Amino acid sequence: MGGGGECITRSSHVMEGGGSLESYRYYLSRRTVLQMLNDRGYAVPNSELTRSLTEFRFTFGDKSDLESLRLCLPLRSNPSKKITDLLVNVTKHILQPKHEVLSAGERDKLLKKYKIEGKQLPRMLETDAFARYYGLQKGQVVKFTYCSGIAEFLETYRCVL
Repeated sequence: MGGGGECITRSSHVMEGGGSLESYRYYLSRRTVLQMLNDRGYAVPNSELTRSLTEFRFTFGDKSDLESLRLCLPLRSNPSKKITDLLVNVTKHILQPKHEVLSAGERDKLLKKYKIEGKQLPRMLETDAFARYYGLQKGQVVKFTYCSGIAEFLETYRCVL
């Protein structure tokens, strides 16, 4: 397995307090959803973002009722995500570079600076895990900053198609 992600096995995390694999999966999925909503600008209480597995099981039980996990927040994107898409937060992966979604003004300034059009930038599909996570729309630009031992840092831009 690669670094950064959490593997769902019958480990000490899953069996913490004698809990089930199902409750562990719901815990991971809910945590990722809350992080995603927080990253998109929703007001998610810090207590929800820092809730431990033990606290989750105490609040929602080991056999969670899906209705009790429901969030009462307005959605800006398609809520039909599969639970398996939410098990790992792609923005927290160890190999994911620093990223910043540019505003329309910043995008226009970038395009003017390099005298190019958006279609001339490297592309990112709307179906990319990162684009889906942030709910990015066609035409939005993302700045990626890579840090390595060879070069201090490298900045690249991608336009969502």
